[in-house]
Amino acid sequence: MTDNNVTFVSVAAATITVPPTVSSDAPEVYLIGAGLLIATHDGSRWRFSAETAAVRAGEKEQNLLLWLADRLPLATTVIGWNIDKRVVPTLINAAAHADPAIAQHFMQRLARALRNNVVDLSIDCSVAAAPGMSGEAATARSMAPDVLLKSWGDGRLDVVRDGLAAEAIGTWLAFVRQEKAPGMVAEQATRDWMRRRCSIQSVKSGPGQA
Repeated sequence: MTDNNVTFVSVAAATITVPPTVSSDAPEVYLIGAGLLIATHDGSRWRFSAETAAVRAGEKEQNLLLWLADRLPLATTVIGWNIDKRVVPTLINAAAHADPAIAQHFMQRLARALRNNVVDLSIDCSVAAAPGMSGEAATARSMAPDVLLKSWGDGRLDVVRDGLAAEAIGTWLAFVRQEKAPGMVAEQATRDWMRRRCSIQSVKSGPGQA
C-alpha cells in the first residue's frame, strides 16, 4: 500500500431472530453470516475483493468474528445499509457472547476499521429503496428474513453467502451513485470486475463452506 491508497469497505451482515422463551422476554438476534466488498483506489486504478462467510446451526458466532478480524482493513470509509442500527450493534452483540480473548481481538479490529468515515446509506433513502436494487447487483431474495431463516436452517449456506455478496456489492454501488465525483469511473470499474469475477467464480468462502 502507498499513501495514495483510498480504501472503501462495504459490510453486510445476516442475522436470524429467535422468538422469546420462557426464560427470556425478548427475542434473540444471532449473527449467522457476514460479507465484505473491499474497494481500493491507488491513484490510478481500482482494485476489488469480495468475501463472505456463514456459520451452521450450532456453530459459534465467534467464528465469524475471527473471520472478520482477519479481513477488516483500516478503511478510509466503511459503508453499510442500516449500519448504525443493525450491522454494528449485531457485531457488538456477538462479541458480547464470545470468548473474552476473541471479543477483545475483534473489537480492536472493528474500532480500527471504523476509525474514519462511516456511511449508513439507509439514512438517505433517496439513494435507493434498498441497496443495489437494479441490474446484476440486485439484493438477493435470500436475504429476506423468512427465506434467510429457512436457508440457514436447511444448511444452505451457499444461499446465505450469495445473498451477503449481493448486499455488499449492491450497497457499494449505491454509495458510488451517491458520490458523484468518482461515480462513473468507480461504477464502471466495479462492473468490469463483477463480470470477471462471475466468469471465474472467484468469491472466497469462510466458515461454513459448502
